[in-house]
Amino acid sequence: MRKRVPLNAIRAFEATARNASVAKAADELCVTPTAVSHQIRQLEDFLQVQLFIRKNSRIELTTDARANVARISQALDLINDAVLTLEKAEEDVQRRMSVSASVSVTSLWLMPRLSDFVKLSPNVDLSVRTFLTRKEAEAQDSDLRICNWHSDLDCQIEPLMEEEIVPVCAPALAERFGGDTRDILASAPLVHVDRAQDALDGTYPDWARYLTEYGVQRADLSHGLRFNQGVTAIEAAEAGVGVILGRSLLIEQSLARGTLVQVAETYPIRSPYYMLSPWRQEAKATIQTFKDWLVEKVRTNQLVHAV
Repeated sequence: MRKRVPLNAIRAFEATARNASVAKAADELCVTPTAVSHQIRQLEDFLQVQLFIRKNSRIELTTDARANVARISQALDLINDAVLTLEKAEEDVQRRMSVSASVSVTSLWLMPRLSDFVKLSPNVDLSVRTFLTRKEAEAQDSDLRICNWHSDLDCQIEPLMEEEIVPVCAPALAERFGGDTRDILASAPLVHVDRAQDALDGTYPDWARYLTEYGVQRADLSHGLRFNQGVTAIEAAEAGVGVILGRSLLIEQSLARGTLVQVAETYPIRSPYYMLSPWRQEAKATIQTFKDWLVEKVRTNQLVHAV
């Protein structure tokens, strides 16, 4: 069996040879001169070769040792560089993180706030990914997912926020009906969002469900433009195409700008969102940093709307 080379002894030998002093080598290695001398003797025993000629208080390299010390120094430098490269690679891994959310939530809720995170954590390299369905979301390899369902994945699931369903339309469309809620719901064009049902818990009403529960009669419940994304449905509503059942997270910017106005009662059931992330012992520090930032953004947003 091949004997293992004593690396600490080699470092002691190289430092002593380079400094031409056991004491200086000891200072460099943060050990005692006795420890350095012991390591050198250990290496000489291992190699069965004399490395230094000791002359009173001075030491000199033997001919063989002098011929190889430069190569040993180069080898230690290579080891040091390799270790530093590994350390940097680990730092890079810790600095990077990925977050996933639906296309609509990413575009209309996360993106308007993301510049704040970049300012607070400029060293974090964030990768933002989007999904359309639950299946797609759970197949993605993301550090953090923002989802509106309670997943069966083996991960940490934490509540983040809730949203409401709010009937909204462009101000000009509301004015056409004199701002009358029942007239708007009974006669204004409807805009439908065909949501992927495998990504929902069933708490979002469609127009048939909403109008039935509020006692509004109309014969053309399925008539009107249909979209498969909340983003495009909101753009259509802002253009005056019709009334949509807007998700509060997605329409808050439009309501603040006045490009959409609420025209009827908010649906009484709130829908939850969750943060899905690795279990705490497996999570990177950057994930917790982002989660803390998300929670604070939600809390601040709630305080603003409460005023």
